Amino acid sequence: MSYKKYNLGKSVEEESFSLIAIHASIEDFQLAYLINKNCKTRFKRKHNLFSSNLKKEIKALVWENSWDEETFWYLFPNKYEALKTMTRNNPDLLFENETQMDLYILPELKQVDYFIKIPNNNSKNIYLKKIKELPEIQTAYNIHEDSLKSSKNLIFN
Repeated sequence: MSYKKYNLGKSVEEESFSLIAIHASIEDFQLAYLINKNCKTRFKRKHNLFSSNLKKEIKALVWENSWDEETFWYLFPNKYEALKTMTRNNPDLLFENETQMDLYILPELKQVDYFIKIPNNNSKNIYLKKIKELPEIQTAYNIHEDSLKSSKNLIFN
């Protein structure tokens, strides 16, 4: 599945990607450290990613591969928090009620804690095997991009 990304009047073809789902009850920086140590990757927190479909910045770690300067791998949590203003049709309510809600980048996979989005390549299974070996990881597995309903949420600017 491929998407078109438009920037300043140019259309850029978004290449297909692979997605690794990770179940782990640790913080993202701890996960990045363990993956970097075990898989010889270099995930770093550089900046937040903007999902144009969600209209939201996503806290993520990025690895710029040394062998291809245009190839980026993204490690990001599935869950993010958003403030929602609740107004009720109640004349007795003096103030608007603002609540914090947990939302998901891929709502059809709510049980997944983290994802690694990588461009399609043949080495993803090697990384998946090494990630599964980490004792802090409950499980990790590949997700085919065609099985995702909300894959447009994964197009980052």
